[in-house]
Amino acid sequence: MKSTTSSFSFFIICLCLISYAVNPASCLNLYEIVCSETGPDSHACLDLLKGDYKIVAATNYHDLSTFILDLAIFQAIAFQGYIEDVANHFTHDKAIRQCADEFYIKIIALFKTALGELENNPQNSKNDVQSAGNGATNCEKAIRNEREFNPNIHAQNNQMFLLSEIAFFSINHLT
Repeated sequence: MKSTTSSFSFFIICLCLISYAVNPASCLNLYEIVCSETGPDSHACLDLLKGDYKIVAATNYHDLSTFILDLAIFQAIAFQGYIEDVANHFTHDKAIRQCADEFYIKIIALFKTALGELENNPQNSKNDVQSAGNGATNCEKAIRNEREFNPNIHAQNNQMFLLSEIAFFSINHLT
């Protein structure tokens, strides 16, 4: 009886090793899989997401998408506050004011709408996060046309675009 149990245990261990060798991607966290889908932005994606314990611990794409959208909303609100302060200091800069009062208000609303639609209409949720990314691009274009390059605003617009891209890929697993 002992030799049968030992043989069975050895067989199970071999199966585990074989399944790991065949499918090592199954050992990746969900956020790592989504980040790999962002292509050249994968390292920036990992750097952005790995600090959020909820995102790192997500066990399904619905929860992951929810946590990513929560992060996107938080980041968009924080940046909208920052850019509002910049607009108050540069009162004649129409582009900054447009980013604060138009583009980022829309971005925040779109991320919130995407979060609300995630459960029942993930396709609409994906469309909303794409539109949010367009808002960050539009802000970037407006500022580049009006004033000198501002590295902080540029970095935040890129991060907002990246968050919309990450949310899109995560939600895509639900459709």
